[in-house]
Amino acid sequence: MLYEFRINIIARVVILLGLMAAFVFSFGRDEIFLTTVFLGVLLTLAVFNIIHYVNQTNRDLANFFASVQYDDFTTTGSAGHKGTSFGELHKQFNFINKKFQEVRAEKEANHQFLQTIIEHIDIGLLGVKDNGEINLMNKALQRILHKSYLIKADGLRQIDKGLWRLVSNLKPGERELIKINIDNQLQQLSVQCIELTLNREHFRLFSFQNIQSELEQQEMAAWQKLIRILTHEIMNSVAPIASLSSTLQDFIGARNEDHLDPEDMDNIRNSLSVIKRRSEGLLDFTETYRSLTRIPPPKFQLLDAHDMLNELHTLFRPRIEEQKIDFKMYFPPGDNTFQGDPALLEQVLINLVKNAMDAVEEREKSQISIQVLKQTNGKMNIQVVDNGCGIEPEELEQIFVPFYTTKDHGSGIGLSLSRQIMRLHKGNIEVQSVVGEGTVVKLTL
Repeated sequence: MLYEFRINIIARVVILLGLMAAFVFSFGRDEIFLTTVFLGVLLTLAVFNIIHYVNQTNRDLANFFASVQYDDFTTTGSAGHKGTSFGELHKQFNFINKKFQEVRAEKEANHQFLQTIIEHIDIGLLGVKDNGEINLMNKALQRILHKSYLIKADGLRQIDKGLWRLVSNLKPGERELIKINIDNQLQQLSVQCIELTLNREHFRLFSFQNIQSELEQQEMAAWQKLIRILTHEIMNSVAPIASLSSTLQDFIGARNEDHLDPEDMDNIRNSLSVIKRRSEGLLDFTETYRSLTRIPPPKFQLLDAHDMLNELHTLFRPRIEEQKIDFKMYFPPGDNTFQGDPALLEQVLINLVKNAMDAVEEREKSQISIQVLKQTNGKMNIQVVDNGCGIEPEELEQIFVPFYTTKDHGSGIGLSLSRQIMRLHKGNIEVQSVVGEGTVVKLTL
């Protein structure tokens, strides 16, 4: 290659020298003035040609480095017509360009892979620069905050001031728990922070994990354990009392009535009757709450939401007409089938409709609607909506606690039982309420 380059240079130099000699020879002769001018033009072209030829490598290198500077690795070329050395140089340039393209494609594939992972995980991620700008907010965090995007970190202040203060003050490596209420939906978040440096740019990465479901599950397990202990002890104590009082009553009724004063007999009978009645009441009481720990495993089968809710409407029709409730049901077009246990889910819906009817009892124009929506991922949503008095925020946190009730004659196990049934279906139950406007209970299956 170098040999061919030298030959090309020598040939050009020889031509240049020949043109110079001919130009000098013809210079000053009037009879060949045009020839002299023509030789001068050729001489100039020869000089530019040799300079262009020698500088070709520098220009190719400059073009290559410019393409690297602007990340343009799409251009390729061939200079084989200028000599084997230039052709080989362009071949190597094209090879390097190809390598750069492969590296870029691999980098883009890795970026897409990491981006897919970030968007797929169920943990919210928030990247905040030192100047407060947000450079990362994945879909999980958008679902948690009910916000599609944030430009600055101080935008969290409009969502929840407590969350904003936590993000502002949380140090790298620390982890804090916070309870927030977004769109009347209570969430327990575990927030953790780490520091990162990317492309010489420092930022903090926050992770937000909604542990509301896990806390509720642990809370429910604790309540179940407590209920099992209480019912065991109460049943062991009350059952003998009931049996003994009944035996004594039978014994006194059959014997020795002649040896007892009539007034004493009446007192004994009344006392034993009270003992028996209260004992039986305690037995009924404990048996009711034992139902929280005796939910049978679901027997799944294909259910039709339309048929199930029509049966529910038939069941409540007398009370609906009595209270003059505007009761409506909405179904999406197409298939409304899903998997579930009909008996358990009917029990949940009966509890929810009863609660809705109690909530609208004082309304002049009471309204209850049941809305069915089948999501694209195959899950079924059933919402029970009422325009009742609503639930106070402090009560909203307690409604799923066993035995908690705001009703005069309520047992406090309806929603607790419903939550357990939904968990057995791998589903969820959420309650949103606005005081004075109404309540929405959403079942997700």
